[in-house]
Amino acid sequence: EELWQDLRYGARMLRKKPDFTLVATLTLGLGIGANKAIFSLVNTVLLRPLPIAQPEQVVTLNFGTPGRGVFPLIGYPEYTDYRDRNQALAGLAAMSMATVGLSKNGINERIRGLHVTGNYFSLLGVGAALGRVIAPEDDLTPGGHPVVMLSYQCWQQRFGADPQIIGRSLLIGGRNYTVIGVTPPEFRGT
Repeated sequence: EELWQDLRYGARMLRKKPDFTLVATLTLGLGIGANKAIFSLVNTVLLRPLPIAQPEQVVTLNFGTPGRGVFPLIGYPEYTDYRDRNQALAGLAAMSMATVGLSKNGINERIRGLHVTGNYFSLLGVGAALGRVIAPEDDLTPGGHPVVMLSYQCWQQRFGADPQIIGRSLLIGGRNYTVIGVTPPEFRGT
């Protein structure tokens, strides 16, 4: 009974001071919204495992100078040397983020993507939602015919989820690439 009495009293006080009620409500709403946004970011980045076959077995090797940040200090020849001499890990794949120009129907657009080695997808245990993944054979010949996988989001937003996209040629960074696959919807890289 005392609880109901307190609630009625609180409601009366809030009705008497509508400005205070509005400010308190907005403050609570902003606080709850900010907490939800921060938790969503932490959940996505830190808590949720990667959508790959065995995320607990994946490690990241960064090359850099301690105290001076991480810099891409190795090139492809060094990577292949590490990969071929590796005896401690099940496999070694390389990736680097890139912003590239995508030309479609005469319209140029800057998009973010990844340059990956041929074993990237197979090592992570990630398949393709459409087509096939990049395979080790795709990066054997330096300067060979380049292939590309589209992210599921890029495929939907920029190509209207066209199932005939496989085999099409795209102009990326001034060079023709053949589309060989589309990543699964939940995969956004490592």
